[in-house]
Amino acid sequence: MNKQKNTPLYNALTQHASVNPVSFHVPGHKYGTVFPMQAREDYRKLLRLDVTELSGLDDLHHPESIIAEAQQLAAELYGVEETFFLVNGSTVGNLAMIFATCEEHKKVIVQRNCHKSVIHALQLVGAAPVFLSPEFDETVRVASYVSFATVKKAIEEHPDAAAVILTNPNYYGMSVHLEEIIKIAHSRDIPVLVDEAHGAHFVAGPPFPTSAIVYGADIVVQSAHKTLPAMTMGSYLHVNSSLVDKEKLRYFLQVFQSSSPSYPIMASLDLARSYVANVALEDIQHIQAQIEQLKEKINESEGVTVVHSNDPLVTTDLLKITIQTRSECSGYELQQRLEQQGIFPELADPFNVLLVYPLAPVKDLPAIIEKMKRAFKGMHDDARTMAFVPYSFMDASPSISYRVLAKLPKKVVLLEKAEGLVAAETIIPYPPGIPLLCMGEVIRKEHIEQIMALKQYGARFQGGTYLSSYQIEVVEQ
Repeated sequence: MNKQKNTPLYNALTQHASVNPVSFHVPGHKYGTVFPMQAREDYRKLLRLDVTELSGLDDLHHPESIIAEAQQLAAELYGVEETFFLVNGSTVGNLAMIFATCEEHKKVIVQRNCHKSVIHALQLVGAAPVFLSPEFDETVRVASYVSFATVKKAIEEHPDAAAVILTNPNYYGMSVHLEEIIKIAHSRDIPVLVDEAHGAHFVAGPPFPTSAIVYGADIVVQSAHKTLPAMTMGSYLHVNSSLVDKEKLRYFLQVFQSSSPSYPIMASLDLARSYVANVALEDIQHIQAQIEQLKEKINESEGVTVVHSNDPLVTTDLLKITIQTRSECSGYELQQRLEQQGIFPELADPFNVLLVYPLAPVKDLPAIIEKMKRAFKGMHDDARTMAFVPYSFMDASPSISYRVLAKLPKKVVLLEKAEGLVAAETIIPYPPGIPLLCMGEVIRKEHIEQIMALKQYGARFQGGTYLSSYQIEVVEQ
């Protein structure tokens, strides 16, 4: 019997619902019987599964039965010692793994084009990040991976680092081999923590990239909801290490995760694990054929082209399709054109839109292709220069510690006058949620140019309270 077809948590919830239980417990919707009429039908079936820690339904923070069994099945599938279900997204996994391995004032080697949750965790714990600048992919025009030489040099210069924190793959699906990086870090007893938010499906094997788990990473965090059929915020944290204090990790998962975890989210993680474990080879081949067809049809249109990294070290995830504008339109305008046809990309940047293909064949692909053709209609190839470089990250670790920074007086200045000053806030174009400028970094001319250009392109930001008036908060010196 195939154990990976089992879904113990989901099965227990449906069994519980089948006896028509009477609720004198939270949540207040009482299995959906108390709910606004206009939404009751939409939510009805889901709310039958939205329960709390009742007898027989286990407890995420002290799992002993069905949740423990579901997590163990995930650990067996992914080949790790232990897997934890996350109901607050990969964000909470990043927070917990950093708090479990890092301490105040201790150095941490960090890939600079990391997600904001990594930066937030470092700020909260009071660590001293040593930021590493990633390579820049000239074809896709985005920051990609940190080279082995860069990490090796950082470890040699900072052998007392508490951890190495990497992001692999990047948002655009670019993945690299991490074996040598992990090997050199482990030679100094430094754990390697990997934000693999976009790689939960890598366990399905080729043609997908190889997971950091296979390369020997100590902790790997994955957003199951990004590419597997899990509900939003459903994620996994995998640990496979003798360098990590697992009890400390469990403690911080309890600290940062809700004490009332969502059972529908947890059940969807159980189902998503079973789904990816049993995805058929012929389905993956069908998906691959469809994606090739889609790319071919997109490339027939003027003004756009599908791009992928030409770096020989990079393997690009099959499910990530990057369409680059070759016209007078920016990536943001291209996104708007697609949305007008009812097609909603994952994100846009000044030059690209990113599509995330499902881990299943698409039934109505010809109709989708026709909508795309309508979106691209009227666009023409343009010989415009593409000089603007978003995310040209530099090795710029904070000049002031996070703890000291929080106590210093701040002021607001015009962005154009901010060069050489220390940023008192973090500027994050969103999506993808990668800080362009971090609190504590010295503001450079490149930062100002990039922020200005992104605003002109119509990018959205998180942070940057005063950016609407082209101002930024800095440390008063």
